Amino acid sequence: MKLLALSTSTPRGSAALFDAADVDLHAEAAAPRGRALSTAGLAAAPAAGARLLAATTYADVHGHAERIFGAVDEVLAAAGIPAAAVQALGCDVGPGSFTGVRVAVAAAKGVALALDVPVAGVTSLEAMAAAAFAAGAATPGDLLVPLIDAKKGEVFLAAFDGPAAAPSLPPRHLPRDAAFDVVAELAAGRRIVVVGAVAEEIEALRPLAARGDALDFPDATWVGRLAIDRLRAAAAGGERGPAAAPHDPALLEPLYVRAPDAKPAELGYTPPR
Repeated sequence: MKLLALSTSTPRGSAALFDAADVDLHAEAAAPRGRALSTAGLAAAPAAGARLLAATTYADVHGHAERIFGAVDEVLAAAGIPAAAVQALGCDVGPGSFTGVRVAVAAAKGVALALDVPVAGVTSLEAMAAAAFAAGAATPGDLLVPLIDAKKGEVFLAAFDGPAAAPSLPPRHLPRDAAFDVVAELAAGRRIVVVGAVAEEIEALRPLAARGDALDFPDATWVGRLAIDRLRAAAAGGERGPAAAPHDPALLEPLYVRAPDAKPAELGYTPPR
């Protein structure tokens, strides 16, 4: 399976192309449909057996719509693979920049629908968490908290207890000056590790921060690895084709966490002159 991954939820945009030869989206299920699947170890070594063919990044918070397809062309050319050979997509669904999140989701939806292939959504925060656990910045038993600048004096954050665990604190937005107290209460004495470039701007969190390219911002290489694991599990469970929920591209939605500022005008509203 050739999988293309996209991330545009922060100032850093990225694209990555993987070959997961062991994932066959069209083969018969290896396990009876409905059988419980063990996910233990999947996130501990994301996309085991998958090969990264090409990846690229750029920094342009306001230019994602213009640049993401150039990044896609770049990784396809570097791998020597035509766009028609892409068999699945992985997409950073946010939270992050409202405009940036929409760009990746729209791009992934459009490509997946055009190619008639599935797409797996991955949150920006879990991609950062996977990178941190894999790099050894955090270990099971720590409380790992990825952060993204939400502007307006706020941050987006989530908390993870281990690489194979669901978030102990699902994605949410908080005032910057409240983030430390919330995290400290949740940690209950455990070591706290914070990742995300914005942590350097928050005095109480700065001493807890681990830094690194894939830790500062979400990256398509980690979005892709987690997407491969989800599609592998779906294939093992008997889900087939792009319409196999929850990987139907028509159902892919952004995760904003905070309501956008722009709202539809109320009925009867007349703009001032």
